[in-house]
Amino acid sequence: MAETYDTILHVARRLFAQQGYTATSIRQIAEETGIGKATVYHHFPDKQAIILALLKNTTDQQAELLETIRAEPDPRKRIEVTVAASTRTLLEIMDVAQVTRREVPEGRALMQSTFIAFLKEFRTLVAETIRQGTEQGAFRPIDPEEGARVLMTMIQGTFAMVYLSGERPASTEEFAASLLDVFFHGIEAR
Repeated sequence: MAETYDTILHVARRLFAQQGYTATSIRQIAEETGIGKATVYHHFPDKQAIILALLKNTTDQQAELLETIRAEPDPRKRIEVTVAASTRTLLEIMDVAQVTRREVPEGRALMQSTFIAFLKEFRTLVAETIRQGTEQGAFRPIDPEEGARVLMTMIQGTFAMVYLSGERPASTEEFAASLLDVFFHGIEAR
């Protein structure tokens, strides 16, 4: 049962990203998954329920991202984890966010409210990490809130560039390493 549910979501995500929410039908999702329309309707009453389930997955990924960041006690490594995990997560959720924002008015408000809450918590966590790293002598003294804003802008800028250009980095690891290199040269203790 859970496997069928996940398969439907996986196929729907791909189809929504390739051709859009509006152009994708329940029939097409059923055909692509190799199951009957009745089975799709058993799991989801309509197409909107599918996109809302994908948005819930996005929210769950954001919560997991925050927990991954919190789990690292060392400030420098926490910044590294923040950039690597954020880049990976944002690129994973980008397709759903893009389609929802363009085509699903009901989902747009939900996405925006959860994303705003996530960004506030994320910024607080990054600022506290910078404050802690400064107190430990790992980072030079800067305004932690400003440092968090700069790092978030770098990460969100990556997301925006991919979103607008459609060109994904060849490797999220290499991209994260490049972003960290630029960021740390501005805050490393000498």
